[in-house]
Amino acid sequence: MALEIERVGELSSGYGALAVVGERALIASVPARVPVPTEPLPPPTEEDGDIELIGGVNVRRASPREIADISLDLYAAGLLTYEDYTELAFQPELHPDYNRTVGALTGEPAQPDRVRDFVHLWNERLQFDLRHNPANAPTVRQATRIYELLKGLAQRTRITA
Repeated sequence: MALEIERVGELSSGYGALAVVGERALIASVPARVPVPTEPLPPPTEEDGDIELIGGVNVRRASPREIADISLDLYAAGLLTYEDYTELAFQPELHPDYNRTVGALTGEPAQPDRVRDFVHLWNERLQFDLRHNPANAPTVRQATRIYELLKGLAQRTRITA
């Protein structure tokens, strides 16, 4: 028995074109394109100076503990989806067993209060995801959303009147 394949066009839900196989199966043939950066982004600059967010936190000079704290506020404000909130709020160095697990493997103890540039960290993570995943992979799209949010929060708003 030969299967007949009928091609169905792209759906508005973000999935690519689908093919109907037999009577029941739908097979996604090619995922829809999602616009993401395909070239490495330039490293972020600090030309905008200190921009403090909720509770005086600056995403360019924040600790993992501070990022975990403001992530819920960013989610509550509607700036993050729940999935993006869980990704940004998860800071491994806050786990009590970090030194016995990850720290033992890397040789670096947990430093949850050490200040870091989270815009730069998410830029690096996005570049890693772009190197190792298709451009429209969920991890790339998520890293892009979080990076763009943090980058936007770290810039001054300029209004020309």
